[in-house]
Amino acid sequence: MGYAGVICHMAGDRTHSTPPTEIARHQLALFESISEDDRERIIPFSTLETQHYCEQKAQFERAEIPDEESLPERLIRAQEQHNELVEMTGTTDDEYTLADAWDDIQAGDVSLIYFPLAHEIVNMILVGRPTFLRFVDSQPVQLTLVRGVTKDRYLDQLFPNERFLLWCHGNLLDRIGFDVSDLSTRYLKYPQSKFNAVEVSRAQLLLAAEDGDDIAVKLNEKSTLHPNIRQHTLAYERDIQRGRQLRAYAAFWRDGGEPSGANHWKKCVSCRFRSGCDLALAQGEERG
Repeated sequence: MGYAGVICHMAGDRTHSTPPTEIARHQLALFESISEDDRERIIPFSTLETQHYCEQKAQFERAEIPDEESLPERLIRAQEQHNELVEMTGTTDDEYTLADAWDDIQAGDVSLIYFPLAHEIVNMILVGRPTFLRFVDSQPVQLTLVRGVTKDRYLDQLFPNERFLLWCHGNLLDRIGFDVSDLSTRYLKYPQSKFNAVEVSRAQLLLAAEDGDDIAVKLNEKSTLHPNIRQHTLAYERDIQRGRQLRAYAAFWRDGGEPSGANHWKKCVSCRFRSGCDLALAQGEERG
């Protein structure tokens, strides 16, 4: 399986909390060790985000075998748009392997799209794949998640589950040993109905330049983000409470715990699992 990446240029070394060679060796060994028997131990960050929103919904999603007939149109459209973004932004050469990507990280500067990272916690394997991840001098400096929304009013909002997901990605880099002191994290949101892969890819380049990154691709000095795209920045900091929450979420899947439901009825109104959910709230109800 190939991993998409965009190689910009190489630079020198930089001091890390853990040497990049050691991080690379551990990550490659971890992914190599994962077998079919570990399937139940793997927790994608998308599951954790849903769990933060509603644990019962996360359980329904984890048990689901998705197909185009069962998935709502917005999710199918989101996947299609992300596939188009990969084709527009990254190298899709099947010969570009995970090991190649780690070689490029150790060599210096590289930008990667949907690069997989993993970490074991409470005997579970957490896996994140940020949309864009940029390394300078072998250090992560920019992490971007991209999301298409179905309603324009969502463009200017960053919801608690989205904040948690962004933090989890920064924390993953921190946990596996990188120096994240210069890491900037952000969400880019766009309306699904007006998706333009060129503009989303261009937005990432603009933000890299704004962060002071000497990117190889030069843009017009007057270039700005497309008006359909919104940027939400969130500084990463270690957070004991969120760290405990992350461990508790992972332990829930390990132990097969009883799920809690949504805390507000509005989360249940449009949920596609509502008809089979015994924890769904009626209009006006809240759960403490």
